[in-house]
Amino acid sequence: MLASQMVNSAERFYKLASIWINLGATQVQLLDEDLVLVSIPEEFTPSKSMLSVQSRVSTLALRISGLTGDAWSSIAESMLDGLGSLLTIESEMKDLTAALVETQDRLVAIYELTQATRRTLDIPALMELLVKESKTLFDADGGLAILKEKGQKPIFHQISDKYLSQTELEALAALFHKDQNRFVINDPHLLPPGIHNLMMLSLPVRDKVSALFGVYNSKTDFTSPDIKLAQAIAGQLGAQFENTYLHLESLRRVRLEAEMDIARQVQMNILPQNVPIIDGLDIYAMSAPAFEVGGDFFDVIERSKDSLVLTVGDVTGKGMPSALLMSMTHTVIKSASRMMPFNFPHQVLDRLNFDLFSDFSNVGMFATVFFGTFDRTNSVLSFSNAGQSPIYHIPNGQEPVLLEAQDVPVGVLTENAFSTQKIQFSNGDIFVIATDGFPEARNTFDEMFGYERMKNSLSKSRNLSAKEMVESLLADVNSFSASKLQEDDQTIIVVKVNDMDRTKQFLIPATFEDIRIPAEYLRALLVKAALDESIINGCELAVQEHLTNLVEHAYVGNSDNTITINITCDENQVMIETIDKGKPVNVDLSKVKMPNPMDLAEGGYGLAIIQSLMDDVTYNTNNGRNTWQLIKFIHRTP
Repeated sequence: MLASQMVNSAERFYKLASIWINLGATQVQLLDEDLVLVSIPEEFTPSKSMLSVQSRVSTLALRISGLTGDAWSSIAESMLDGLGSLLTIESEMKDLTAALVETQDRLVAIYELTQATRRTLDIPALMELLVKESKTLFDADGGLAILKEKGQKPIFHQISDKYLSQTELEALAALFHKDQNRFVINDPHLLPPGIHNLMMLSLPVRDKVSALFGVYNSKTDFTSPDIKLAQAIAGQLGAQFENTYLHLESLRRVRLEAEMDIARQVQMNILPQNVPIIDGLDIYAMSAPAFEVGGDFFDVIERSKDSLVLTVGDVTGKGMPSALLMSMTHTVIKSASRMMPFNFPHQVLDRLNFDLFSDFSNVGMFATVFFGTFDRTNSVLSFSNAGQSPIYHIPNGQEPVLLEAQDVPVGVLTENAFSTQKIQFSNGDIFVIATDGFPEARNTFDEMFGYERMKNSLSKSRNLSAKEMVESLLADVNSFSASKLQEDDQTIIVVKVNDMDRTKQFLIPATFEDIRIPAEYLRALLVKAALDESIINGCELAVQEHLTNLVEHAYVGNSDNTITINITCDENQVMIETIDKGKPVNVDLSKVKMPNPMDLAEGGYGLAIIQSLMDDVTYNTNNGRNTWQLIKFIHRTP
């Protein structure tokens, strides 16, 4: 190193040598041990009058011909020591510069590695960058990375001329985990053949992930600065791996939410969107899953002109498993209701249990199911109840009666003898089929809503429509639960029996397309009553005009709302009653007059036309409910 430095400082020596020549020296020669570094002149001839001086601080030596004496020797020694010290300082400065350059190179490499990893959120790509840059940074022959997630197979990545087998990599990982404070291994007995040194560290990633990286066969031994540098890389890359996992989890969560939303839409579309409109029956049904998908189902199927199928079920558990079994159960019941000839409801449950018992038992689940058929001719409900609750029968003028389930749920026993019961219905009777999501709703004190509160809620709303009874029950349950989240699916069917010959109730959306339904029914009813054609036409026109006004003005084009219509016909009168929750009317009916046809102002004809067609028109509003009554008196000819 000193010889090299001297060669690089030849110009400085020539200046010093020229001073000796001027003082009378004939030759000057600089040596490093036995190696001649510089000679002036180049051909040096030893003479008797020659100084030979050895430096006290270096390996340099100086020979000067033509000058002798102790004074010259002392001067030569001082000069030689100064030159040796200067060269030593230059050597040390060069070493320091080299170290700084190397440090800078490493810092640049770390920066480039950091920037590169920020541009990717792919685990294999991160492993590739980590191994590639580490191998280059530590001037090693090979680099490796091992990633192991809980419950998953490990992922290995290597860049090297000598690839290690999976068994060797697993052995190195196990060796590191035995002593995670030993970052460098030089023992040939512990390393695979062909590996003479190894530095391995772990990345600080989440608990369920083990991430290691290492470099091996470095050209120099791994030092403490190398370990500190590797730890800095591990900290930076560990954070990037963690960010990548968080990003992937976010993507998986979004994908799962999207899939669950699609599943919810499919499940809700499987259930009936509208229940059939049946003369003499006011029916309303709804289902509200507690989560994206649920295990409850219901159906109202018009099996024939005189037969109606009612079914409600609840598969145990929550989430996707329950939803899948729910869909299977609902499909079998619906198919049996339409395709399979049967005389009693329990035959359908027998078939259901036979078809799905193995599916339920394989996953340790079961389903409670109510299945009934309503004979409209005789007003008789025949039903089989496999563990479904609550079921309430509310006879006209009496309190609700809770009906106990007579059979065990579907999927519990291989062979199950289900039974059939019957109830005779009269005008005004109500039948409620629900799932346990209502009575088992809890408040913030973990108290259940219970069967008694549900009974009282149904009792107080019995004079309302079927839809309004359900809305009232939901309001009571939500008020009781307060801020407590819904924990179980809530499904319900309410059936109110009306006099089919005298009264008909409709619940229609507030749209122009749907107002024709009650108008058509009214015409058919009045034709059946053998009324004069002028009365029939007048009543039909009045209903159409009135419902049009409600759609246009009460709801101001908001088709998301509904209108309840009660049509009654007896020997004395025809009465059309409507109930809506739209905008109240600020009008004095006694002052309504037919506008002048020549008046260019629009509007004002509707109410006047209705009053001219009907004998009595009344209106009142109370608690957000607008009620209209249109009455036409019947004057029959004796």
